[in-house]
Amino acid sequence: MAERKESTGSAALQGKTGKAYWRSLAELLDAQELREHAGQDAPGGADRPDAVTRRSWLKLLGASMALAGASGCSSRPADRIVPYVRTPPEVTPGILRYYATSLELDGFATGVLVENHEGRPTKVEGNPEHPASLGATGVYEQASVLGLYDQHRARGARRGATPAAWQAFVEQFGGPRSDRGAGLRFVLRPTGSPLVADLIGRVLARHPAARFTFHAPARSPNAARGAELAFGAPLQPQHDFRAADVILSLDADFLASMPFSLAYARQFSERRRVGSPAGTMNRLYVIEPGLSPTGSMADHRLRARPSEVPALAAAVAAELLRALGGSPGALPAEALGALGALDPLRARVRAEHRRFVEALARDLARGAAASVVVAGERQPPPVHALAHLMNAALRSERAAWATASTLVTAGGAEQELAALADEIRRGGVDTLVILEDNVAYTAPADLELSTLLRAVPSRAYLGLHEDETAAGCDWFVPAAHELEAWGDARAYDGTISMVQPLIEPLYQGRTTPEVLAVLAGEPPIGARELLRNTWRARRGGADFDAFWEDALRRGLVPASAAPRQITALRADGIAAAIGQIAAQVPAPAELLEVAFSVDASVYDGRFANNPWLLELPDPMTKLTWDNAALLSPATAKALGVESEDVVELELRGRTVSIPVLVAPGHADGTVSLQLGYGRSGAEVIAAGVGADVYRLRTADAPFFAAGLAVRRRPDEKHRLALTQTHFGLRGRPIALSASLAFYREHPDFTGAFKGPLPSLLPQRVELPGALEQWAMTIDLTICTGCSSCVAACQAENNVLVVGKEEVLNSREMHWLRIDTYYAGAPDDPEVVHQPMLCQHCEKAPCEYVCPVNATTHSPDGINEMTYNRCVGTRFCSNNCPYKVRRFNWFDYTELRAYNAGLAELQRNPDVTVRERGVMEKCTYCVQRVRRAEIAASIERRSIRPGEVVTACQQACPTRAIQFDSLLHGETEMVAWRGEPRSYSVLHDQGTRPRNVYLARINNKNPELDQP
Repeated sequence: MAERKESTGSAALQGKTGKAYWRSLAELLDAQELREHAGQDAPGGADRPDAVTRRSWLKLLGASMALAGASGCSSRPADRIVPYVRTPPEVTPGILRYYATSLELDGFATGVLVENHEGRPTKVEGNPEHPASLGATGVYEQASVLGLYDQHRARGARRGATPAAWQAFVEQFGGPRSDRGAGLRFVLRPTGSPLVADLIGRVLARHPAARFTFHAPARSPNAARGAELAFGAPLQPQHDFRAADVILSLDADFLASMPFSLAYARQFSERRRVGSPAGTMNRLYVIEPGLSPTGSMADHRLRARPSEVPALAAAVAAELLRALGGSPGALPAEALGALGALDPLRARVRAEHRRFVEALARDLARGAAASVVVAGERQPPPVHALAHLMNAALRSERAAWATASTLVTAGGAEQELAALADEIRRGGVDTLVILEDNVAYTAPADLELSTLLRAVPSRAYLGLHEDETAAGCDWFVPAAHELEAWGDARAYDGTISMVQPLIEPLYQGRTTPEVLAVLAGEPPIGARELLRNTWRARRGGADFDAFWEDALRRGLVPASAAPRQITALRADGIAAAIGQIAAQVPAPAELLEVAFSVDASVYDGRFANNPWLLELPDPMTKLTWDNAALLSPATAKALGVESEDVVELELRGRTVSIPVLVAPGHADGTVSLQLGYGRSGAEVIAAGVGADVYRLRTADAPFFAAGLAVRRRPDEKHRLALTQTHFGLRGRPIALSASLAFYREHPDFTGAFKGPLPSLLPQRVELPGALEQWAMTIDLTICTGCSSCVAACQAENNVLVVGKEEVLNSREMHWLRIDTYYAGAPDDPEVVHQPMLCQHCEKAPCEYVCPVNATTHSPDGINEMTYNRCVGTRFCSNNCPYKVRRFNWFDYTELRAYNAGLAELQRNPDVTVRERGVMEKCTYCVQRVRRAEIAASIERRSIRPGEVVTACQQACPTRAIQFDSLLHGETEMVAWRGEPRSYSVLHDQGTRPRNVYLARINNKNPELDQP
């Protein structure tokens, strides 16, 4: 592949005939084209109109060899591909290997282990040693491997419309400047990389007048500014929810979308899981505009308009300080002084909210040091300052503290994006270097940066795709994917994380450190040497090589987390925060407010070309392949709209059209919009998907704004591809839940939904020998609905993407789905998330209706599917009461281009890729089971407890899914099944499923549990 890539560059410099000739060959050599032309020498293949015969193929191949001798546009020599003569001792064909690396998202690293099959990355798992993952992964980490094989990635550097060489970029941008860098500007994403920090220092040493802008639409400086108000320094708040009995979230989705959320979810679940009726669990309060995964886990949730949250935070703080101030020395002096200023703000709280606020404050006070308050990044700095005030008053140092920021800064050479835009307008920028930040798409609309870019004389962009920013730049350099790159990063807690490539760059991609090194005037060396040299200078010592190898092996530098900062409240800062809230004029009730948030699937748009994520249902709405304007039922009724109506939103003279989706639990008078859609670059899959709501976002109101106008477009509808449309249980005992108090009084409340039932079917014949009996237990109390398990199952089991049209036809292919159920009033529902997959029934209704015996039961308890025996009658699906079997209506590899081409390199070789006309479903990751059996057989032993881990179990941040053998009585999977709240779904059907669920338990505050 490397040689073909270099030859492409060589031919690009030939005359018109050579260029056209080579273009035909390059198109034929494209991975998808190769697949389409495969087998055309077979009988009948040449009759196809697009057939390529063996003779014409050899002609093209000969021409390519002749053209390859011309001078190339790449400075990298073609790598010789040498076949194995003697297999390296560390590589055994068919045996997978794992390598540690890190994936960075807006400056914060998550440590991962990447599964590798003979040099081909196929699957991402969490690194158990890394504090940000603890062995779990999120959907972005799981989908990153498909992003590596994105066939729409940029494949070569260019200057203008002409292919160009890396050496030409070095010559143009690496030379000295006479203005000390006065016209040189950089834009890049936030990062914690020590290597990038060093290179920025080296760039500034050479160009001291240069300026750097760190931009990420999902991240906010509000937390640092709130800490500066509270403590006088822009510190970074840290939390440990294992130490918290009572938690208040002020619009903080800490279980899903905040930095460190994988670790926070694990910590939260450790105090959430109640092992017996006599057990204890934490209690969660959430105040937020729209229902989030964290809000769905709340014992008590208050939906509030964005403009109301600061006043609610002030009211809670006032009530809390009053409740804590009854004993001498109970409060810091700064907190006592704030009490008088906070009291008047309580009057701003609506009457219907006061009972919630008062009960919440008393509960926090009872928890004292075991209580914690966490504020979301969207909230303004005063809300963060009040969170620090409340944590200081509670003396919750074990659950909340602060560290120095882990993000890189450029000191006095750093500027905001708005300041950069002003400089461009004034003509003060002659060179703009944008590093992996699609700023033309994500910048606030009022900055008009996509237009301003063209006013800069020299514009260079390093990016994965020819996206919106690439269209406005004269220089473009393809970026290396994170799984192709060398580098380093920091986790949210400061742990230094190493980034190492799993594969040679597919498209000669470069990294941010390599580009910065060019601007620093350094000799062109690879990213690996840049990283190694930086760490040699930092670490030094004779043991550097041992340190280097250990850091790469672990994926991190041990004991490198940021130390705690000694903090003390500043009375003047707290007073300023309270004054800012008091000065805020409440938005009139008749004005609609808008709340912007990143999307749970495509984030800020950077993952919008990833079909796994586009087809992944939203955790709360189950929407795929789209974004929508989320409205409460009451607001939708007042506006005269319903789901799938198209509305025109207008804010400050800017408009966008988007469909409506009515969402339970949403705040009245508020419209929630997800960013990241409506792309217009070269990302073909993302093009035309959803609406670009960045067009409504301004620099002074990046997350919330009032004064939104909504107008329904008559007779215009937009179908939304939802994987779940009925969210009510309708009296069916499927997703069971109860309060902790009820569980203690009635520990056997699930008793009617488990145990043997009479059956006409014969008993299973137990074969001789102690065969393992595989089973799964799922605790609904700690499932957040994050969908990490769904993405992991897709990656592990080669589950194909079907596209929006087929999702609309209810033909989605996910083997594992998350069903979300609402109970109670639509305005304030209780939520239960239930992972639903094949139940592997001992008396499986699917098995005895299959006419060809394609679905059978294995001796170790797995409901099996023999794909090459299935004839597609779909009797099994009709007979399955759980509706977890998927039928391949089409050959989705042929039907959807994004399932083919380079995406085929992601396929797990241990799992068959299914074709049309067959059934497929969860197999308990039988390939992992058999792999463990083989290893145990070779070593002449039994399978150990915990040795087999399914993909969904491995990815789950909260460990809600447990899988093992029923013979391993000491495992959590077996122990959980013995809890009183265990039950089987649709028990009355007599299917005897191997999957057992634990009913969700909520820890209600008795003060609020009564009407």
